[in-house]
Order: sequence, then C-alpha cells, then structure tokens
Amino acid sequence: MTTPPISSREWLEADGFGGFASGTATGIRTRRYHGLLLTATTPPTGRMVLVNGFDAWIETPKGRFALTSQRYAPDVIHPDGAQRIEDFSVEPWPKWLFKFEDGTELTQEIFVAGEAGVTALTWRLTREAKNVRLYVRPLLSGRDYHGLHKENAAFRFDPTPNGEKVLWRPYEGLPGIYAMYSHNGQYAHEPLWYRNFLYEEERARGLDDTEDLASPGVFEWDLSAGEAVWLLTTTDSPALSRKHDLSVKRFLDCLRENERMRRAEFPSRLHRAADAYIVTGRHGKTIMAGYP
Repeated sequence: MTTPPISSREWLEADGFGGFASGTATGIRTRRYHGLLLTATTPPTGRMVLVNGFDAWIETPKGRFALTSQRYAPDVIHPDGAQRIEDFSVEPWPKWLFKFEDGTELTQEIFVAGEAGVTALTWRLTREAKNVRLYVRPLLSGRDYHGLHKENAAFRFDPTPNGEKVLWRPYEGLPGIYAMYSHNGQYAHEPLWYRNFLYEEERARGLDDTEDLASPGVFEWDLSAGEAVWLLTTTDSPALSRKHDLSVKRFLDCLRENERMRRAEFPSRLHRAADAYIVTGRHGKTIMAGYP
C-alpha cells in the first residue's frame, strides 16, 4: 500500500464517548471538524468543539522558530512551522518530528485517553540542549461541531488559575475547559482574537469556510528542564476524579501507560479503528454512525 503524501494525511483519536480529536499531518486544519477537544455533551450526541487548535513556537539562543502553520483567507499559510516537519507517524498515536534551522530537534505527540475525556499533548527535545523554551497559544471556540465560530463580545476570556491548571468558561451552558500543564510550564493571560481561518475542505464542498477563534493566553515551558505536558479536558470529565493528588506529569504517565496497554490488545490497526465506533452513551454501549 502506498502511503499518501503528508499534506493529505489526517488522523482521528476517539474518546470513547462520542467525542474526538482530529487534524492533519501538517497541523493545518482543513475541516470544521478538526480540533483538539471535541466533546459529546450528551454522550454520544451533543458534540461541541471547545479547543480547536493552537499556535506554537520555540525560542532558542539562535532565534524564534514556528512549529505550527494556519491557513487564513483568502489563501495564506502562516507561519511556516509545517515546513519543519521531518517525520509524521500514527503508531501508537500521532507523533511528529521537527527539525529547526539551528539544529534543535523535538517530538510532538497527541493522543486521546479512551473513556477518560482527556487530550494529551507533549513536546520533548530529542537530545539535551540549553535555553530552549516552548510557547503555545490555545485557540478556543465553544460551538456545535457542525457550525463555525465568529468573533463576538459574549466570549469570556477570563481564566481561573489553580496550581498547574487553568479553567476557562467561554459560554454559559457549556462545559468549562481545563488546561493542565507540567511543573516546568507557566501560563500568561494575553487575550486575542485570531480571525479568518480558512478550511479548504469546506470550501471545496461549497460550504461556509472561515472562522474566528479566541486565544486567552500563552503557555510557556522550559524544554531544557524536561518534557512539556499539556492536558485538555472538561469540567465534567471522568478523568478529574482519577487525578486526585497526582502531579500533571504523573497523571500523564498513568494515562499514557493505560492507553498504550489498551491499544496493544488489538491485533491490527483495523481492529483498533473499529473500536472507535463502540462508545459509552447515556444508556450503555452503542455504535457510532460515523466520524467526519
């Protein structure tokens, strides 16, 4: 089987309740359904997109380098992070290798912990280096997953910091968004609107294709001090009851090991993909009709 080019490859991580995270190998969202935290508010229905994506970059003694790229209307890609992707794989979950002009290399991983309601993102240097810092700007909405989001005065940027955790409640009636981060990180509140993201697959279908997203602030990690951990979940996530007094890093280790063991039980990628369609709903196990 021929592997499709990286520009057309997509990935999807199901949460076991009807929600999921999905995206492309380049990191550029091409569909309204691409996002990091898409939750089923009435499992397996009532899907809402809470965290759509992120902008990320590193700073080293040699300068600032982007990890991400976004497509904006009318058809502009910025910044240039996608061109630094050296490799992409999906086993056991989506993983990227970035190589930067100054010789710095890092890996980025994204996985969704089954029936935990947590999207885990991690970044790690491939070899020891000094004075390497990672910056991540979350891009939020709080919309029906079939809809699109526009700048508005009702969006609430204000965070509720609590140790290694930040809580946002963008709109009434929606689950709050928890962002948890490892001890080598910190959060700075700097609210901005990002306007006119263009989704080329929606444009090809002749549908509305642009969106505005809110960015409440910036997370910063010292990668020289270790792996950067960013966990995204909701206020009604079953995972919060499991965390107890664990540090974010220890909580990630538990999620990662449990998920690695769970996926190892499937004899093939086809079996594992089929498992994404079996979800826990309000009335027990059910089968999803499909994913975007």
